[in-house]
Amino acid sequence: MLALLAVLGVAAAITFVALDGDDPEPSPIEGALGYDALDLVNPMRGQFDNIVTGLFPQSSPAQNALPDWPGSRDAAIRLTWRQLEPERGRYDFSLLDRALDTYEQRGMRVALRVSTYDSCCLQLDPGQRNLDVPDWVAETPGAVEEIDRDGVTQVIPRWNDDVYLAGFEDLLAELGRRYDTDERLSIWEMSGYGDFGENVVSLLRDQLGRPGPGPDESEAELGYFSQYEDQFITAESAERLVAANLRAFPRTQIVSAPANPFIMAQLLRDSPALEGVDHPVGVRSDCLGVLDVLPAWASSSASRYVERDDPLVDLITQRLREAPVLTEWCQVGDLDPADYYRAGLDAVIERHVSMTSSSGFPDQLGDTAMDPDLYEVWRRANVYAGYRYATTAVARRDGDAVDVEATWSNLGVASTHEQWRVVYRLVDGSGAVVAEQQSDLDLRELVADQDSSEGVPTPATVRDEVALGSIAEGALGPGEYVVTATVEWDQHKRDATHRVDYPPMELALDGRSADGAYRIGTLRVG
Repeated sequence: MLALLAVLGVAAAITFVALDGDDPEPSPIEGALGYDALDLVNPMRGQFDNIVTGLFPQSSPAQNALPDWPGSRDAAIRLTWRQLEPERGRYDFSLLDRALDTYEQRGMRVALRVSTYDSCCLQLDPGQRNLDVPDWVAETPGAVEEIDRDGVTQVIPRWNDDVYLAGFEDLLAELGRRYDTDERLSIWEMSGYGDFGENVVSLLRDQLGRPGPGPDESEAELGYFSQYEDQFITAESAERLVAANLRAFPRTQIVSAPANPFIMAQLLRDSPALEGVDHPVGVRSDCLGVLDVLPAWASSSASRYVERDDPLVDLITQRLREAPVLTEWCQVGDLDPADYYRAGLDAVIERHVSMTSSSGFPDQLGDTAMDPDLYEVWRRANVYAGYRYATTAVARRDGDAVDVEATWSNLGVASTHEQWRVVYRLVDGSGAVVAEQQSDLDLRELVADQDSSEGVPTPATVRDEVALGSIAEGALGPGEYVVTATVEWDQHKRDATHRVDYPPMELALDGRSADGAYRIGTLRVG
């Protein structure tokens, strides 16, 4: 473990990658904060509050010796269909409204998934039924099946039943009408199929003795190839469900659990409903530290999709760079804790993870203090996740204008995936702004290929050249001027009904001013 920490500590030994092709080895950003500094609190990056657990370590009484995590701009919640539609056609969104209000007051946005079956953490009705669908669905012949498991009746949807699908389509449409234009809802998680809504039902195969079609039968029975006997939804039903999710939330970032290859093909490429969607669909991956962020069908050498070099494998791999990747830790199982946390750290780096959950890992649930070496690896996984920008600049006078040449580096493993405006300002000795100019730089494009072998992210670097014109005659008198950079929030939904605004981005630099600007260079005149 000491050797591991030695590797992790070499934050200065960074290789910078030029994106513009002009300079293969641009200089590192002077003064950029190292990974040992407090994490940056920006939207859609780093640790997020998962399922009302609070941020670690302060949410765990056993970890009171560890410093509080500085904050988050994001939370993820889950509600059941049963909670949202107590009677057929009568929707009750009060729980969701309260969550949106509560997190907005904390400066946070919300990711939402709606589940129709959860095998864990039972919320039993008086009849000892594990029930997440409304009564009217459960009482419709053929819409669910009931299976006894250890004295509890598991009420599992029949995923291809028309009553089930039509009812959930209606719910999605109503949710979309109400919340797709609400900027407090930042992420919609593909919902409507699978255990926990994660697009797979391995419980039926592993614990209830009801496997799905195997490799030889799946294409005939399901309409697509399924290798692991854990899929039950047909291609026709999956197309219908995916289209309903996409139609309901075209303005909202969508992510999906990737276990079902046909569903991912629809979400990434094939659904006609993608035409109206504003953002590329991302990934919501379970079991960080245990399972690969990529599902087995896209990562295992024994997968038929990998063996036949299916284009879908390259598509989902590339999408990890292009859209948000949300991850959730899970229990260690038989893994050594050191191996578990290191595997999570490696996955964050290699799979361009944007967000890491506040819950699910052993020490979050434990009643003893976390081992300091393990905490350091866990902390690094959260700090590396997402984006981490730094910049420096050189300014030169050019007649009545000032040319700024800024170098920007992303020290994290993913880009923002959201729109921010970079604004440069020239400030005189009195603090007055002499000139300003918005850049055309799109920080969403600043992301590098990643390799976890060095234990740190590989930063991406680019140069940005901007002319600060329109300077009043005589305004550039003798003296020293400061060049500042501010990265301003500009991610808004079309026709938003509830608007969210964030302060300027926290950069990996010291010296942030009260208005969110950073001093990145100077200009001496005379």
